[in-house]
Parts: sequence; C-alpha cells; structure tokens
Amino acid sequence: MKRTILLLVFTIALTSSLFAQKNTDKKVNAYIETVESKITLTDEEKATLITLKTAHANAVSEINGKYEKGSEELKAKRKENNKEFSKGLNSAFGKERAKEIKAASKKNKAKKKKKRN
Repeated sequence: MKRTILLLVFTIALTSSLFAQKNTDKKVNAYIETVESKITLTDEEKATLITLKTAHANAVSEINGKYEKGSEELKAKRKENNKEFSKGLNSAFGKERAKEIKAASKKNKAKKKKKRN
C-alpha cells in the first residue's frame, strides 16, 4: 500500500513538472514567433534568444510560485527578473539589436482595441 501511494505521489509530481515545461515552451515559442514576424533573426540569434527567454520564463514561473499574488515582493522580483533579461539581451546582441528585439516582441494592443470597438 505504501509503495502504491509513493508511486502515485511521484507520478503526480512528474506529470505536473512536464506540463509546466510544456507551458514554458509554448510561451517561448510564441515569443520567438512574435519577434520573427517583425524582424529577421539569424539561426545563432534565434538559438541565443530561445536560451535567454527560456531562462526568463522559468524564473517567472518560479517567482510566481514562491510569492503571494499581488504582493510587493512579487512585483519587485518580477521587475528584477525583467531587468536581468534585458541585461542578458544587451550583452548577447548589443544595445541596438536588443532594442530592436524588445520592440518586436511587444504586441500591438492598440490594434486589438480598435478591432473590438
């Protein structure tokens, strides 16, 4: 009976971690597609961007799990994580190219609002 319970707990933990990884992969792929739809990336740039964004998404997931929703600590940690991601982009691509990538990653919310109205 103990083995069955331990196996069940282990299976649930493993399954939840797999779903979390898939969710992160979806977010990273969506980010890359958004950037590529607006600017052209070389294979090397794309690989570097995937690595940076995966680390950023994993850190966001970890932060969201640790801190209470809406708390000041959560906001501070997210802000710190975003700054680290920006620094990583700057060091990997240079300031100008990083600026282009950041601009390309932003979704056009104004167009969506116009379509709704």
